[in-house]
Amino acid sequence: MSNLKQMTMKVRFTYLMLVLTMVCSTAFGQGVTTGSMNGLVKGSDGETLPGANVVAVHTPTGTSYGTVTREDGRFNLPNIKVGGPYTVTISFIGYENYVQNGLNINLGQDLYLAADMKESGVTLQAVEINAGSDVINADRTGAKTVVDEVAINTVPTIQRDIADFAKLTPQASVNGEGINIANTNNRFNAIFIDGAVNNDVFGLAASGTNGGQTGISPIALDAIEQFQISVAPYDVTLGGFAGGGINAVTRSGTNQYEGSVYFYTRNQNFTGRTNPYVFDPQDTLALDDEALDTLRTAVPDYTSNIMGIRVGGPIIKDKAFFFVNAELQREETPQPFVFDNYLGDLEESDITGLQNYLSSVYGYDAGGFLNNTRLLTSDKVLAKIDWNLSDKHKLSIRHSYVKGVSTSPAASTPTTINFENGGIYFPSTTNSSALELNSLFSNTMSNNLIIGYTNVNDDRDAMGADFPRVQIRDGSANIFFGSEEFSTGNQLTQSIFTITDNLKLYKGQHTFTIGTHNEFYHIYNLFIRQAFGSYDYLSLQDFYDDATPNDYAVSYSLVDDVVGDGSAAAADFNAMQLAVYGQDKYQASEKLSVTAGIRFDLPVYMTDPFVDTYFNDTAAANIEAEGYDLGGAQAGQMPGASLLFSPRVGFNYDVMGDQTFQIRGGIGIFTSRIPWVWPAGAYTNSGVIVGGLFKNTAAIESELPEFTFNPDPYTQYTLADFGGTDAVPQGQLDLFVEDFKFPQVLRGSVGVDKKLPWDLYGTVEFIYTKTLNNVVYYNVNQAMPDGNLTGTDNRPYWPSTKIESQYSRIILGDNTNEGSGYTFTAQLQKNFNRNFTASVAWSYGDAYAINDGTSSQNSSQWRFMENVNGRNDLALTRSDFSMGHRVVGFISKRFEYTDNLATTLALYYNGQSGRPFSYVYNLSVQGDDSGVADLIFVPGSQNDIVLVQTDAAGTVEEQWDALDAYISNDEYLNSRRGNYAERNGDRTPFENMFDLKVVQDIQIKTGDNLNTLQLSLDILNFGNLLNARWGNDYFLVNDNYSLIRFEGWQDGESGGTPTFSFVEPKNDIWGLNDLTSRWRMQLGVRYIFN
Repeated sequence: MSNLKQMTMKVRFTYLMLVLTMVCSTAFGQGVTTGSMNGLVKGSDGETLPGANVVAVHTPTGTSYGTVTREDGRFNLPNIKVGGPYTVTISFIGYENYVQNGLNINLGQDLYLAADMKESGVTLQAVEINAGSDVINADRTGAKTVVDEVAINTVPTIQRDIADFAKLTPQASVNGEGINIANTNNRFNAIFIDGAVNNDVFGLAASGTNGGQTGISPIALDAIEQFQISVAPYDVTLGGFAGGGINAVTRSGTNQYEGSVYFYTRNQNFTGRTNPYVFDPQDTLALDDEALDTLRTAVPDYTSNIMGIRVGGPIIKDKAFFFVNAELQREETPQPFVFDNYLGDLEESDITGLQNYLSSVYGYDAGGFLNNTRLLTSDKVLAKIDWNLSDKHKLSIRHSYVKGVSTSPAASTPTTINFENGGIYFPSTTNSSALELNSLFSNTMSNNLIIGYTNVNDDRDAMGADFPRVQIRDGSANIFFGSEEFSTGNQLTQSIFTITDNLKLYKGQHTFTIGTHNEFYHIYNLFIRQAFGSYDYLSLQDFYDDATPNDYAVSYSLVDDVVGDGSAAAADFNAMQLAVYGQDKYQASEKLSVTAGIRFDLPVYMTDPFVDTYFNDTAAANIEAEGYDLGGAQAGQMPGASLLFSPRVGFNYDVMGDQTFQIRGGIGIFTSRIPWVWPAGAYTNSGVIVGGLFKNTAAIESELPEFTFNPDPYTQYTLADFGGTDAVPQGQLDLFVEDFKFPQVLRGSVGVDKKLPWDLYGTVEFIYTKTLNNVVYYNVNQAMPDGNLTGTDNRPYWPSTKIESQYSRIILGDNTNEGSGYTFTAQLQKNFNRNFTASVAWSYGDAYAINDGTSSQNSSQWRFMENVNGRNDLALTRSDFSMGHRVVGFISKRFEYTDNLATTLALYYNGQSGRPFSYVYNLSVQGDDSGVADLIFVPGSQNDIVLVQTDAAGTVEEQWDALDAYISNDEYLNSRRGNYAERNGDRTPFENMFDLKVVQDIQIKTGDNLNTLQLSLDILNFGNLLNARWGNDYFLVNDNYSLIRFEGWQDGESGGTPTFSFVEPKNDIWGLNDLTSRWRMQLGVRYIFN
């Protein structure tokens, strides 16, 4: 089928879906932004009262929400502001008014009110409504966590980021790779702010948020009113994730002018010294031992300041309100280097001479090299207007601007001199807007419209002026200057437009929802490494003499003459993900509610990559002849549109009918958004848009004898200068099977919630997740195995032979339905209130996958999977995101004394199993072109391994004795004797972390207003402050350890019998994350005015 015909079909199909979504004009959107109330009104005789007036007034703003009960006495007040307090008044002729004060609504909560009206003249009895709890709630079917304003103000935090609060979710694990929910890849989460998409949808930031590559948060914490983290919501209006849905709603103004000015600071004096484990992992020295104390050092000097202001108030009382937040973040981290520690041959005067030479001869300022200071700045502004158009229509408009700039020169070290302007300059700018219109047309119909637009510009550049990258060898050290070679052509822009238009119909015991959520993307991603040229010289004198370099490399566009940013040799494409859904929430009785619905998601690629005709005409047939199934993949063609079905059903049963004991659960399919960096690989790695070359000394001298250093970054040597022609195709080719589908999981859960004495709530919950569609990758340019290793370890051997020599790797993306996970949770909690809250939960989670999708590059997805049988034949193994055991606890107490003083103490605890890791060889023994991450065979006896003598390892007998003892002393390895080590079969040690927050409030009377001066101290890893040996945060690079060294082949026969050596590790095989294994504190000052 021709590309033109395929594009025509895409356009027609997309047009049809758009028409359908318009016709279905719809319901409550992808991102939760509000709460709601519903209830049943009865008279004194127990009969329902149709036509009763129900009015809920949001006290701070005077915003009124009103309706009347329907024929069956039921009512709904949808899409109301979160927070409170609310006053609800129900009136009916001949009956006393029913009034409830002090009600608060959490994000996504549907508060149920059962009102028994008393006839006029009858004394009203006190009615207790369990409105403060979001645990026992008829609308709750799956696991979720709501973080309200009280929690935001009391949970210890330094970064003031979403992840600091998502950690309260028992089923979540928060580490350096983002927020992993329900043992699932954090790239499969969805993050919404005021209903607008705020993921890093391209998927480069480990945090999963816009601006995350620079190290900043996507929104100021002071702008947030509530968070909600949903793990298993069976409401089909929630989508775009297979992990978890994270929703945040921003603050709004009220009828009272109020605000806050704040300042947070920390520096090197607010950070502990080196954790003793680094020098004494076996705890052999006392903490006061002078030798240990001398080794422990403070962090280098740095400053980190956050300052901001928020203010809100009325524009027109009870009618229109504004809220504004502005925040600045400034961090400065010097990286001093003492030249006396340099291990190279040159003197400091020689390095300074090079600096002067570059300036005088080439006019290039290389910058300094003795104190390369890192800088991080962030400017955040958010403005919001809420307008009560009428009692029936409420409008909200919000815009936020976030700019982060990371200036990151590499520090000089004893083995490396880095000039400052060889670092990375990374500005990231995000503009995000959201418009929301909530309408209550009648007591049987409501509507919610959300329109969002987010634009992200990540423009990674080199510091200083554009200049070729140069490496100079200096004995046992190296010198680097010139533009950082991976930042010379590195640009990402994302534009995301979302529209959600929603309709709810209320009919008797049914709430019908018809809805659509649509996301439209334009993405431009350029990555051309070494675009300014890269030179490697064996000595400084060779550089001065313009001698032939040791090697030269450059990459460049084959489709235009643009060097660096702005080139058309990029992934430049449009795509969209459309969704329509329908749902019925059925209140079967006052005890039982059932929600059932179905959702249809349709991802569509609107742009095809450049076409590689050689692959389609010739290479594809050769690859399939080798035995691979390409699944209809073609170069220059993206997967076709696949309609993905997500049916879900959930239930909630109030066992006693008094909101003290509920059973809830459900089952359904969840369809995730995909990190667009994965399909973008088919555009950037198309084989036809980027060329390049690598030449060593011999090639340069024979092919271009007149070669000299060229300081102009825009006229570097190309293959034509060496007398050649750029081959097309060349390099890596990324493909996807024709019916490739976005990630999907089937998730089911059952939970029990029970109200206990002292206002405690107990929860027991089980969640099971089954993979329906996940990603898996194959290198189809890899020749098939031609035999097995000989000996006890007889794994297949893949020869390092390419099927098509024009390409490096040909990476094929496909789907797998193998994989599953589960989480069991037991939790006790006391509701957040002003003075006291507490929660403790234990969870155990495990998960298995074929491929975890942890990289931004498709080739790395394939390459770095630990395995036995080869990366093209992966087994089902424990996932990188397997949580293990986790205990999370939080307690907060506010002490009020005198008339104007209050102190709040809050303690957070996280105890968690260590990260899973694998035992591997240092090099590949099964032959494919990856060269890493082959799982070891654990010998049961000396006959299972061929050891060879080396200077480092000693004799064969000495090595076996050491290896045998090491295996015997390790519980996991000993259990695998005579078998292969499993991927992620072992874990680093269990970790314990305590965080503390202390807040001192001083109330100040100013006229008729009571303002507050607030001092705060946040201490992360508080346990390490109490005891320097506590609070260890362990890690292993790439989550694997090379226990046994591959030394080559016996008798020199590749693929025969491998030989090995073993050197016993001197200490534990894992290390510590230096900064997070120290205590850190932040001091805050805030003035709150009313």
